[in-house]
Amino acid sequence: MVGARVVRSEDPGTTVTPFTRASWSVLTSIFLLGFASSVASADDSTDLFASIGKDGPAVHASETQVGNLGQGKDLGGNAFGVPMVFSVRIACQAADPGDPDPSACQKAALGCLTNGVQVGIGLLYEIYARPAGSSGAWQYVGSTCFADQVPGASPTLSMGRIIDAFHLTPWATATVLTQPEGNTTLVNLPVYARISWSVQGYQPGEIDTLDPASMFGLTVQIRPKVDHYTYVWGDGTTTGPSRSDGGVWPTGDITHSYPSPGTYQARVDTTFTGDFRINGGPWTQIPDTVTITGPTTTITVHAAKAVLVG
Repeated sequence: MVGARVVRSEDPGTTVTPFTRASWSVLTSIFLLGFASSVASADDSTDLFASIGKDGPAVHASETQVGNLGQGKDLGGNAFGVPMVFSVRIACQAADPGDPDPSACQKAALGCLTNGVQVGIGLLYEIYARPAGSSGAWQYVGSTCFADQVPGASPTLSMGRIIDAFHLTPWATATVLTQPEGNTTLVNLPVYARISWSVQGYQPGEIDTLDPASMFGLTVQIRPKVDHYTYVWGDGTTTGPSRSDGGVWPTGDITHSYPSPGTYQARVDTTFTGDFRINGGPWTQIPDTVTITGPTTTITVHAAKAVLVG
């Protein structure tokens, strides 16, 4: 399964000290104890952070702690004593690598979602380590939202990459349809507006499946949804933000009256938000919005004339 692979990198020129199972256990204990000691001694929220997921509270390695790995130290800042290599994998699979776990994908998506910049807004990744040159099993070290800074790690799927893809979605556009029909009305007569979506592009609720090659082998899907509309009437006034897509007389709730005759270019600007999911996991909201300017509709407004009827 592509999403369960461990991405790794080793320096072939590194000198390796043979390790026994017992010595590896000691090293693993030191590694984890170092992380635990950093948690216990931290007095600044920028040094570490926590999240609460399906498995309960969890503490993740901060940018500073991940930086220790590149200096021959564990997450707690203690020297390893032997050269180490590291791997990362997205927290998106069950204990059995061949059995995808959608709830784990949600853990990866939500683990960093509410963070500030200092604690990372990427997806949650697991860090693994073993002595350089060893063919032994990778040992779990901890989790982090700074996977791209783990030494030797290949480029990883990040929230930033998902947001970039969200911005590049081929959006459907919303056009204003009006009543009276024919986009012609009279001064001070209410115009009822409603939205019509283009055939091309992704409308709210439709699913855009991204090319796995651009998502490091993972299947990422984006589902646009409307955050709000802004109706621009072309006379310097707007209606919105609004969640309504309008309607016809007499029940439509998006109306506008033009006080002067003339020709006006009306449109509706759509602000999209959206959800994403990884490998078929639960949908998670994307922490960003995109505003798409709609095409204009020409509305002609005539002055009303009084006519005597015999």
